[in-house]
Amino acid sequence: MKKKFLLLFLLLFILVAVIGYQKYINITRHPENLFIKDNSSETENTSIKPSSPDKTYIAFLGLDKTDERVHTLGSFRTDTIMIFCVDLDDKIIKVLSIPRDTYVDIPGFGKDKINAAYVYGGMGEKGYALSLKTISEFLGINVPYYISMDMQTIPEIVDAIGGIPLDVEINMHTHGANLDKGYQILDGQKAYQYVRWRYDPMGDINRVKRQQKFIIAFANQLKNKTKSLSDYLDLYNAFKGKLYTNLNYEQILALIYVVKDISPDSIEKFMVPGEFYNLNGISYWKPDMQKLDEVLKNFTD
Repeated sequence: MKKKFLLLFLLLFILVAVIGYQKYINITRHPENLFIKDNSSETENTSIKPSSPDKTYIAFLGLDKTDERVHTLGSFRTDTIMIFCVDLDDKIIKVLSIPRDTYVDIPGFGKDKINAAYVYGGMGEKGYALSLKTISEFLGINVPYYISMDMQTIPEIVDAIGGIPLDVEINMHTHGANLDKGYQILDGQKAYQYVRWRYDPMGDINRVKRQQKFIIAFANQLKNKTKSLSDYLDLYNAFKGKLYTNLNYEQILALIYVVKDISPDSIEKFMVPGEFYNLNGISYWKPDMQKLDEVLKNFTD
């Protein structure tokens, strides 16, 4: 009986070891295996092109959730929308920003600002699902994953890595911001003011550019402060309770393993081209679809 028990235990141990080793191989050498199923799956909309097996597309959705907004309106939107193209084989990252006021078709609800999809979907998981569907159909790219956070979490994350060195382009002294022009180290609150402020003549369009600049500065500071994979994991584990995502833990590990070797300065930045468009007294960002096609060629290449 004891021999049978020991044999069973040994077989179980070997099985666990083999599974663990296979996961390690996938994460460190073949991360595309963790994403390939979703990227190769057929989509309902035939205009959505399946992506390369080595690439995955992830939407970062920053929520404009604040205590005041929750109490007064009871809803919030995805005011920051960035799509990351991650080449898991060549270790290349590109980012495409979609202005929050972009005038698009929201499946089942007609034309509106793209950031309204989250609310139309009912917020939460259904809101994310409709946001991904809207983004995918608008771009013609299968975007199956999202990472989301309340933008008011930014101060904690920035302070956790010692602030962000950044050159502030203009003075920002309105609408709750108190930033002077010039190079400085932004603490958490000042970083939050920088990425949220949009009160110059170009409004949200210049804010999008600042958010892209901030992402690169943040990534550089993160790379300077984190020297090993465990450092990245410690930071992720410290804030994972404040992040919303449909990525599983193995996929997160694989992405960290890929990202840690990428120079932030090599990240290519794109934005949906267009022009301001007024309809019934409401301002939208009307995308230039011809120019967008050219942008998407470079973004997905």
